[in-house]
Amino acid sequence: MNGDLSRTIDEGQETLKYASIEAQKKLKQGQEQLQKLIAQADHQLHENPWPIVAGVAVACLFLGFFAGNVRSRN
Repeated sequence: MNGDLSRTIDEGQETLKYASIEAQKKLKQGQEQLQKLIAQADHQLHENPWPIVAGVAVACLFLGFFAGNVRSRN
């Protein structure tokens, strides 16, 4: 009985160690992919910034429009 419990605990610890190692691997892969994505976005932004500038301008226009409507109702 005691041996079974000890073996079960050992198996559980091994499973947790394996899961921890796999989670760390996945986290590292995710960080690397995120860094590549950020580098690519930075490169594209420096090559052609106008779509980003236009998108920010349109977003600000809509925010101003909605904020103006809220104030006129009150």
